[in-house]
Amino acid sequence: MATNQWQNRDAREEVRELLQQLNTGGPREFSFSKDVVLKTALLIADVDVRFRVSNFTQDNMKKVEATWDQTRDSLLRAATLLDIFGFSSRTLTADSVLLLLAYYLHHRDLADSYLHSTADAGDRLTVQNWVTRSLIKRGVWGSGLDTLLTRLRRTIDEHGQHSFPVTDLERDMTAQGKSLTFDPTEVDELLEMRYGGQRTFAVLSLLYPGLDLTKEFHEDHIFSRSRFTAKRLADAGISPDDIEHYRNAVDCLPNLQLLAGIPNIEKQAKLPDEWLAGAFPSSELRTTYLCDNDLDDLSLDLANFLDFYDKRKERMRKRLLKVLGVSSASP
Repeated sequence: MATNQWQNRDAREEVRELLQQLNTGGPREFSFSKDVVLKTALLIADVDVRFRVSNFTQDNMKKVEATWDQTRDSLLRAATLLDIFGFSSRTLTADSVLLLLAYYLHHRDLADSYLHSTADAGDRLTVQNWVTRSLIKRGVWGSGLDTLLTRLRRTIDEHGQHSFPVTDLERDMTAQGKSLTFDPTEVDELLEMRYGGQRTFAVLSLLYPGLDLTKEFHEDHIFSRSRFTAKRLADAGISPDDIEHYRNAVDCLPNLQLLAGIPNIEKQAKLPDEWLAGAFPSSELRTTYLCDNDLDDLSLDLANFLDFYDKRKERMRKRLLKVLGVSSASP
């Protein structure tokens, strides 16, 4: 019904081409669906976003067709922005976040320059933080999506003329039962994220900002997983009582970091001290890396892995509590 009522364009071909550009254009690797495109079109055309037969009237479809160029351009910029933030189809846990980004870019009539300009760096950082927290928090982009989108469209209309209205958005999200406020129990749950988990990249990018995520980054084991077979641990002198603890902990968040693709490949199965000596020949660079990743003054010897794990986990907990604005922690 949506596509057959267009008068001046081949709607099916327009949507097909846009999806191809969204998902595989440039360095992007996403898997957005036609539903995402259509709902964004409804959002930008300022009509009811619900997928109901009664909503796809001739008048509404005229509005969608008339604003199609804005929809296409805003979606492509929003997808590029998500790629700049380091997300891909594997790590973007909710495609719906693209809709609000596209609408915000459309509302402010932002051009491609917004994606890289120094003047907009602060606003992009605010957007990135909001996107990441909304993907980490469970249930934000689940049920009640149409009601949430409609409410947040109005919020952007009223408060998003000059910058991303994060305070107003979060206030209205809370009113819809979609609060981005975290409690200590949720922080502890995040610390149990594992290698390859859908939210693991998002948590690591929030914990350790400042990386140029336009480059390829991998979730990397600080202590290589290949060294944690029962035989190799036993050969390294790890006691039988500790071997299972080592193997349970190796894939957990306190043993993970974000590392650029090529250095990660070069790192292979090297122990941390050995890799650091080659990757950061300057003591100043090495010290900066260790501090930035909560590794300073921690033993990086395999024999002390469990102590390393516990201490880095506590540091990550304190950092998460601060970055998520959690005012008090459980004992």
